[in-house]
Amino acid sequence: MTRKAAALRHLRQADPHFYAVTKPHHRSLPAYLPEKRTRAALFAALASIVIAQQLGTAAADTILRRVQTACRGRLTSLSILKMKPATFRRAGLSGAKTKTLKTIAGAIEDGSLDLLALKTIPETEAAQALLRVWGLGPWSVAMFMMFALGREDVFSSGDLGLVRAMEAIYRLPKDSPRDTLLPIAQKWSPHRTYACLLLWKTRDTKF
Repeated sequence: MTRKAAALRHLRQADPHFYAVTKPHHRSLPAYLPEKRTRAALFAALASIVIAQQLGTAAADTILRRVQTACRGRLTSLSILKMKPATFRRAGLSGAKTKTLKTIAGAIEDGSLDLLALKTIPETEAAQALLRVWGLGPWSVAMFMMFALGREDVFSSGDLGLVRAMEAIYRLPKDSPRDTLLPIAQKWSPHRTYACLLLWKTRDTKF
């Protein structure tokens, strides 16, 4: 049984309403979650997420390309450490994001952060290890765990798209508190990442 099949079976049993409402999008789910398989790929993915914080897709892509060019096409921990702050500023990065990138790169180089090891420990422990890094917040950590580590039981209550989709599906008031959303999401565990993918798919659907 694929991960997708196991997730859908669980969602059907645990939350029939959610399963029914999101059914039009079930076929679009990947059989297995995407994941990066090397430390280098994981670092590049995390750096990209930091760059994209609080930016639209087009702006984030533009700045990422500038940073990659400054790194001569290789977005690595060493290339980030060698880059001068002025180069980051010219690429469009804030001082805070520059500090975050350099902090992550430094932690990787001194061995205090092993991104590859995060693939094998419990989700909560992996999230805590990342949240200890300066500048990494819950949203960035959740996106990294979902789309780089391929972790299956991640939910980001701070993602506005997920919140709005849940409010629509369950007919909740706008800006519903975490205390309302988290118990609903807990029903989807241990497949909350697949549930998030379905929520994003249904974001613009009228219920």
